[in-house]
Amino acid sequence: MALHRTLTGAQEETLSFIRTYVAKNKQAPTISELRDGLHLRSLRSVTQRLEALERKGFTKRDRHQHRSITILDTQFPFAHSGVVEIPVIASAGCDAVEVYAQNEFGEFITVDRSFVGSHTNIVAVRAVGDSMIDAGIRNGDYVIVEVTEDVDDGDRVVAVLGNMAVIKQYQKVDEVVYLNPQNAYGNYSPIIVKEEDSKIFGKVLSVIPGTEWIEDFKIEYYPGYP
Repeated sequence: MALHRTLTGAQEETLSFIRTYVAKNKQAPTISELRDGLHLRSLRSVTQRLEALERKGFTKRDRHQHRSITILDTQFPFAHSGVVEIPVIASAGCDAVEVYAQNEFGEFITVDRSFVGSHTNIVAVRAVGDSMIDAGIRNGDYVIVEVTEDVDDGDRVVAVLGNMAVIKQYQKVDEVVYLNPQNAYGNYSPIIVKEEDSKIFGKVLSVIPGTEWIEDFKIEYYPGYP
């Protein structure tokens, strides 16, 4: 079973502050320094964030010692030899070209390194819609993507059309690109564009179910993995 850890924006802000503080001062911040540095109103707000980071395995601390916060993972992107910390950079529509490819670096997922194989330029994209459900991609899933324009017919890809992104199966005929849905029971049509009007952002390597599907966990891998 892979680890499935996400950081909220507040938790990532806290972890980033601790990392920066340690790098600058060669010691961990106190709870009071975290409160002041993060502009929080109470010490309890700080401890709640720290407790969340501890539960998710990013930090640990000895509550009976001063400046005892220890970071368990190293600098992004690789947490340690067994896991990879991947930024969730965007949402991409599987139903239609409706969701903007906007940066959302406040969220990260941490997965077992086996999910990405030997690839290094990896990001996560959240799927929106069910047009790719026959490929194992459901609404709310995290799609693990290698950032590359080098794709082949049949690959599942994240394509950018203007400033919007979609997840589809790639097919190219002459100078025309077909971005095909994969849902036998839905009323979905291919997106057909000229090659110069589309940009391939990356190739889908695997899919991690969103939290609503975690009980039905089944990793999906795609051709070319690892």
